[in-house]
Amino acid sequence: MSNFPALEVVIGLTFVYFVLSLICSAVTESIASRRGWRAAKLEEGVKNLLSGSSEVSPEGKALAKDVYEHPLIQALIAPISGKQAAAGKTPWPSYIPSRTFVTALLDVAAAHSDNAAPGEASSPPAPEDGSPPHASAVDAEVAGAIAALPSPELRRALLVLYRDAEGDAERFRRSAEQWFDDSMQRVSGWYRRHIQVALWVIGIVVVILLNVDTLQVADTLWKDPATRSAVVAQADAAAKQGQGADASNALSKLELPLGWKLFKAGSGPQEFPNRAGGIIAKIVGLLLTVAALSLGAPFWYDLLGKFVRVSGTGPRPPTADQRAAASQG
Repeated sequence: MSNFPALEVVIGLTFVYFVLSLICSAVTESIASRRGWRAAKLEEGVKNLLSGSSEVSPEGKALAKDVYEHPLIQALIAPISGKQAAAGKTPWPSYIPSRTFVTALLDVAAAHSDNAAPGEASSPPAPEDGSPPHASAVDAEVAGAIAALPSPELRRALLVLYRDAEGDAERFRRSAEQWFDDSMQRVSGWYRRHIQVALWVIGIVVVILLNVDTLQVADTLWKDPATRSAVVAQADAAAKQGQGADASNALSKLELPLGWKLFKAGSGPQEFPNRAGGIIAKIVGLLLTVAALSLGAPFWYDLLGKFVRVSGTGPRPPTADQRAAASQG
């Protein structure tokens, strides 16, 4: 423990934010997994990518459907339960390796070129006008696949990559894989923004249900040294344990005035405020907590570790054995 109550209050608040952020993150990930948010954003990104423009085109949507039905992509999908099959739910993968995507895309395009099933395409026809000349047999197959793409915008984008690769199929594939990876970075940004909104909503629900008022928690930590010491001790243990800490267990051990005393109004930390000033303070305190939780558990864990290290700085007094050994030396 440090001799600075203000620092201990900050550590206590940081620990509370960390524990609650873990709970919010767990709830968000559970909902995202059940609702298939990551897979949905990936599908949206693939449709946008295959449309070759900022808006999803009918050609891009149809091509995305064919790519998703390719055996290479289907192999990435987890087996569905009987209930999911009965409900007609079609699961999609949450991740697609770039090499797998490019291979499936070119195979689907080549199959379209001669009206064969994917994987059974014969040698494609000669490339359209403007395609790179003097290609080998393999290069000609890739060029033919590009020429068979239904979207002019997508065909143009891949043709630029093909020309930049100087007609070399292997170099083109690497460029196309990088093109896919760059697009998936944008999709990851979409997903993070979606998750951030969900964290805000879940944070609001958790904070209101548990009545985690930053102003009240800080006031309790400042005025009650015993509670402050207990919370700081838990924070120190959590900093050593890491982000895998048991959030529900840590929350149950918090000796703080959390929750509500239903049907009771007053000025207590767990009571509904009965004055205008108390209502405003309560709203401000709850909003501060929600804003803090939106920063996420990794942020508060890193900050907690820094504060705990600061509070523990300075040499520890030597033990009796150490003093005896020093005197003998």
